[in-house]
Amino acid sequence: MSIPGPSGGSLRVRLNLLFALILLLGGAFILLMAHDFAHRSADEAYDRLLASAAFTAMESLSVIDNAIHFDLPYASLDTLSQSRDDRVLYRLMTDHRDVLTGYATLPEPDPKAMRSAHDQGRPYFFTAHHQGEDFRFVVLERQLLESGLQGRVWLQMGQSRLARRALSRDLTLKALQGVVLLILPIWLFVWLATGWLLRPLLVVEQELRQRQPADLKPLVLQVPREASQLVEAINHFMGRLQRSQDRNHAFIAEAAHQLRTPLASLQAQAELATEEEDTALLRERAGRIRRNARETNSRINQLLSYATLAHRADVLEPVRLALEPLLVTCLGELAPLALTRQVELTFDNPVGAVDVMADPEALHEVLRNLIDNALKHGQQSARRAEVNISLKAAAEPGWVVLQVRDYGPGIPPERLDQVTQRFGSGESRPLGSSGLGLAIAAQFMHGLGGRLRLENGRQGGLKVQLYLPEAIQDVLT
Repeated sequence: MSIPGPSGGSLRVRLNLLFALILLLGGAFILLMAHDFAHRSADEAYDRLLASAAFTAMESLSVIDNAIHFDLPYASLDTLSQSRDDRVLYRLMTDHRDVLTGYATLPEPDPKAMRSAHDQGRPYFFTAHHQGEDFRFVVLERQLLESGLQGRVWLQMGQSRLARRALSRDLTLKALQGVVLLILPIWLFVWLATGWLLRPLLVVEQELRQRQPADLKPLVLQVPREASQLVEAINHFMGRLQRSQDRNHAFIAEAAHQLRTPLASLQAQAELATEEEDTALLRERAGRIRRNARETNSRINQLLSYATLAHRADVLEPVRLALEPLLVTCLGELAPLALTRQVELTFDNPVGAVDVMADPEALHEVLRNLIDNALKHGQQSARRAEVNISLKAAAEPGWVVLQVRDYGPGIPPERLDQVTQRFGSGESRPLGSSGLGLAIAAQFMHGLGGRLRLENGRQGGLKVQLYLPEAIQDVLT
């Protein structure tokens, strides 16, 4: 039974919500523009009607016997009768601001703006609030040239804005209907398109769901370029899982093989010891049990070290590390073991203080295994019971060589390539050795990006050389 992880929501829903938001914002912008256009269009249309009514009324003005006669014609009112609820107001004024007829309390126009419009031969429009309503006014000017009566008169005519608002509202609602009718099919198309575009992800999901847990073969799918990166990442991850799984299976099988024999021997010796009545033979068997137990414990420790480093090989975190203090610490830990085995432990450092890029815990574990392995072989040497650890600069710049040298029997040249494999010890493998010391070092160097080199010394023994990347020196600016 699979346990679902925390859901991050549907990618398709996210895309559609994003597109819906974009469409709504675009629709709102279009609607605002349409509302502004409708408002200006309504004003422009009714301004023409208002100006036409005012011109018609101004034409009815006449001068008889040096007196101005003005009757608002029916034609003017008929022009403005498209809105029955609108109110129409007017007044006629002389050059001296005397009201000849109409409403004397109408709002006053801006003299400068009115003069500028009339100088350009245009009627002057303005909006004002009067008696609790908004009105749109037009002002026309006429020059009187009749004999005995000369001067100018102004006709101010206004209409309430009910019809304008109704027209603007009607245009805006029609624009809203158009926007909605446009957004809905676009959003439906986006919903279908995102489903089609995300189909390759469903193909990848179905391919993974149909596989057995142990099937870690790479995915071979025809997907778009954007999804191919996801497939490559999955294949890379599955490759790492496959390598880790193969490594674990091989390790478990080999570890079982390596531990089964010594444990069976230990059990047999313990059973014989329980039946032994001779004190001398009992002590001898107890000594064998102790040696076998020590050797089995050493083998188990090496197995655990290898398992630990094998697990860390893919997640090593190299940091700037002072190499000499780490070596001194490791030598101090193994010095009692060297005394017990009567092997001289020496250290040479002609290069002085040097920093490398390495994982401290992994490098410490590798050094312990290499030195412990060298001590086992060094105690077998009849010529020189010594293990030497040294540092030197590599022939290639940017690398430091850490060498662990013993003077034991060495390894046959034809087997040098095999001893770095798990449980691949040379023919001179000492009792209790699991053949993991060099495999641990090789695993570490592979994860670090360095390299491991093995060679037999001219005076016998084995040289194990670790090529570690030197840390880049800080540049002072």
